[in-house]
Amino acid sequence: MNYFKTTFWWIIVLAAVGGYSYLDYEKTRVEEIQKDEATRLFPFYPKDILSIILNKGDRVIELERWEEGWRMVAPIKVKAESKAVEKFLGYITDSRNDADYIMDPDPSPQRLVEFGLADPEVSVTLKVGKQLNEYTLQFGARAPTKGVAFARLKGEKAVYRVLSYMRAEADKDVYYFRDKSVLRLNPLMIDQLVINRKEGSIRVKLPQDGKWEIEKPIKARADHNKVFEILGMFANAQVKNFISENKNNLKAYGLDKPDIELMLWQSGDSEPTLKIEVGARNPEKRGYFVSMSDRDNVFLLEEDLISAIPRGANDLRSRDLLFFESDKLRRIEIRRPNRSVALVRDKDKEWRKNNVDGEKVDFNLVKEMLSGVLELKISDFITDSPKSLKAYGLDPPEMKLLLWPEKSAVPIFLSVGSKTPSGNVYAMSGAQGSVLALDKSVKRILKIIL
Repeated sequence: MNYFKTTFWWIIVLAAVGGYSYLDYEKTRVEEIQKDEATRLFPFYPKDILSIILNKGDRVIELERWEEGWRMVAPIKVKAESKAVEKFLGYITDSRNDADYIMDPDPSPQRLVEFGLADPEVSVTLKVGKQLNEYTLQFGARAPTKGVAFARLKGEKAVYRVLSYMRAEADKDVYYFRDKSVLRLNPLMIDQLVINRKEGSIRVKLPQDGKWEIEKPIKARADHNKVFEILGMFANAQVKNFISENKNNLKAYGLDKPDIELMLWQSGDSEPTLKIEVGARNPEKRGYFVSMSDRDNVFLLEEDLISAIPRGANDLRSRDLLFFESDKLRRIEIRRPNRSVALVRDKDKEWRKNNVDGEKVDFNLVKEMLSGVLELKISDFITDSPKSLKAYGLDPPEMKLLLWPEKSAVPIFLSVGSKTPSGNVYAMSGAQGSVLALDKSVKRILKIIL
C-alpha cells in the first residue's frame, strides 16, 4: 500500500515540475517575442503593406498589392513579380532600432553628409493598413564595413545601420520588379500544341487516354517527356529584355511575318488559348523578338529557348519500339530464311516449342529475350513512306518477330533488315509502320531462343 502512495506522490511532483517548466518556457517565449517586437524599426509586417513607392532621383517605381498579387502602376502598368516584391519587403521590414543598430541618435548636418543622408538619393515609402499610413525609409551611403549601409526614417533624427543588400534591393530597376514569366498557363492543363514554321506544321494532342499523339504531319505516338519538356521550358523561362510596350511596329522585329508560331490549347478550349510568335534574331543581345496574344508588348527571349523548339515531327516522336505485356502473350515466333522457332504457352504458363505438348523452353531465356525487346529504342526514323522495302533488306526481312497477345488474332511484329551506313540495322514494326533504325543488338536479342 505504501508503494502505491509513494508512486502517486511522485506522479504529482513530476506533474507539478512539468507544469512549472512549461509555464517557464511559455514565459520565456513571450518575452522573446516582446523583445523582438520592441526592436523592430517598423511596427508592421510585409502582409500589412498595400503600396510601395521607390524613389531614386527622377526614377519612381510604384507597386500596389492586388488580390491576385502585386502590380506595377508606375512608370508603367503591368503585372509585377510577386516573389521579388515579397523578398524585398522581407528585407525592409527586418530592420532594427535597438542600440546595436543606431549609428547616431541626433546627427549634426555634417554627420548627415558623412552618412550620405543630407540629400538621400534612394528612398522607399511603404503605405500600410486601410488608412494607408506612410513610412518612408531613406538610404544613404554604404559604410566602409562591408555589408552595411546607413538609413533613417523620414521625419525622425536617428541614423540606423542596415544591411547593404536592403539598400541594393531598393535600388533595383523596373525590370527586377516586373513580371518576367513567359508562359502563364499551367502546362498540366494544356492538351494541344501546334508548331508552325515555313517548312511545315506539327500538331500534337493529348487524347482522353492521357498519351500524347502526333496528328500532323504524320500519325504517331509522341514522346510524353519531350512534349512536357517543351511546355516546361516556356513555363520556366523568363523575358530577357522588354523591347517595346506596344505592337505598333511589328515589322521592325520580324513579327509581321513570324518565322515560328506556337499555339497552345488549354483543356476545354475550342480555339487556341495562347499564341506565341517568334520574329527576327537580335545578334547583339543574343535573343529573338517575341510577341504573345495575352499581352501587348514585344520582348526578347534567349536563343537557347527558341533553338529548342522542334523543327520536325520526328523531334517529338516516341522512341519506344514495341508495347506489350510479357505475361499476357500466348505465342511467339521468330522467323529466319533458313530457320524458325515457335513458342506456345501451355495451361501452366510454361513455354513450349511448336505446341502445348512440345519440348519445354527455359523460362528465363524467354524472359531475357522479351525484356531485351521491350528495352529497345528507336535510333532513327528513316522514312514513313518507303518506295521499296527491298532496299532496306526488309523484303524479305533477315529476321522477323511475331507476338500474339491473349485474345488477339493479329500479332505484333518486328521485321529486321540489313545494316545501315551508320552501323545500325533497318527495321519495321507494326506499331510504327515506318522504316526505322535500331541498334544492331536486336539481332543478338532475337537469337537468344533460336
